[in-house]
Amino acid sequence: MGSSTIRISRAKNVSFMRLSLFYLIFIVQIFFTSPGLYVLQYKSVAATQTMINERLESELNVFRVIDDNQAQLKATTLQLVNDLDKLKEKYYAYEKEAGIAGDRLRENKFSELQVRQGALGVEVNKILSTYLDAYGKVGVKNLSEDIKKLRDYKGVEFDAMYYFFKATPNGVVPTVFEHFKTVFLYQSLIALKKRDLELPKFEILSIDQTDFIQKFKRSLILGESLDLKIRPKESGKRPEVKINGSAINIEVLNKVDFRILYKPARVGDYSLEISVGEKRILASFEVVAPAFRFMRSSSSISGVVGEKFFITLDSVYVPKGDYVKFVSSSATIERKGMQLIVIPQKEGRFDITMMLGEKEADKAAFFATVKEEHKVSLMDVAGNTVTLSQANKLESENSFWQVVDFDMSVTYPDGTYRKLHSSTRFLRNELRELETKAPKGSVIICDNIRLVGQVGGTTARGESLVIVK
Repeated sequence: MGSSTIRISRAKNVSFMRLSLFYLIFIVQIFFTSPGLYVLQYKSVAATQTMINERLESELNVFRVIDDNQAQLKATTLQLVNDLDKLKEKYYAYEKEAGIAGDRLRENKFSELQVRQGALGVEVNKILSTYLDAYGKVGVKNLSEDIKKLRDYKGVEFDAMYYFFKATPNGVVPTVFEHFKTVFLYQSLIALKKRDLELPKFEILSIDQTDFIQKFKRSLILGESLDLKIRPKESGKRPEVKINGSAINIEVLNKVDFRILYKPARVGDYSLEISVGEKRILASFEVVAPAFRFMRSSSSISGVVGEKFFITLDSVYVPKGDYVKFVSSSATIERKGMQLIVIPQKEGRFDITMMLGEKEADKAAFFATVKEEHKVSLMDVAGNTVTLSQANKLESENSFWQVVDFDMSVTYPDGTYRKLHSSTRFLRNELRELETKAPKGSVIICDNIRLVGQVGGTTARGESLVIVK
């Protein structure tokens, strides 16, 4: 059997080799410049994680601790969740500033430079260690293998910084922070409740033969009313309604419509029986105790003494109206609809209690810090901001704080210096004389300003005022 061979010149052979090399470079270039669209999916993943974490956090907020270790685990978990939210905000600020979008979501500068090799890595490690310390006093599981000492599929051990942030794309970073929150919240709830959790289940309900009855809410909070409209097919035929076997009054709305307005007096399961002629249906509804739960995405768990922060109540657990009230010994609270406006009066942890009449129904813990300095202004007798020559007193711009004493000093154009102290907020005669006699070009400074809160005796400092005459 014969064979044939095609011979090509050396020059053509070199040309083919060059062409093959160019194809290889072209393919590699496409690979490394591909848009990496899979990373875009992580934004949706982070949103879903956030929703789950809000539910878990609501569960933890209403859990009643029984000892100091449980209280510490609960408070630490909630604080660390807040700290992780702040880290996520730092990422979003970086994303906005650096214009991270599209193909740049594949880059890993944030995870590598800001976290793994930067200052944020120290913060993340501290958060993880703090949680493990608090969890270890209550939980029985070794969570270190889930958080700090992790293994890949080959069993090789890595620390958290390498495992979670090594070459991690920008678009994935928020889901990593949400993952930490899920682990903290889920494991804390298991440790506190001493059992596995059941995440909320959703059921689609349908009732046969209910064409004459309005669909109604199957789960009520104690304090809410069952409000139901009935329209019998036979006009004018009055329905009969029983709840737990007892007849219920019916309101006649018009010739064809009837209304039930029933306010349950206790927590539990209720049976509902509605009859119109021979047509009869049986249904049920549940009444649950109110619980102090709020929407994490639009609420704060920490604030600043003397300043407002807001808590958006979860309407699934908190009834509308004034059936429940919210009180605190360390904060003023105003309720507007499903929102609480809270002004802390002291630094540190404080409780807000939900009252059902004279009885405590539930409570949740919050935190307050004190600003290092608060803005102050020169004001007249009526409280209007004025110039130094017209001023009667020195006051905080936040009415919660009141100036109790301060120093006023004048540095004259020739470099000489004079200082006086006021033991009140008022500009007494000596201070006015000091200001009046100061020549043009003098620098007048009000500093060492001491403030006291209206309630609780909390103290703070005022920002210095510098005036060039």
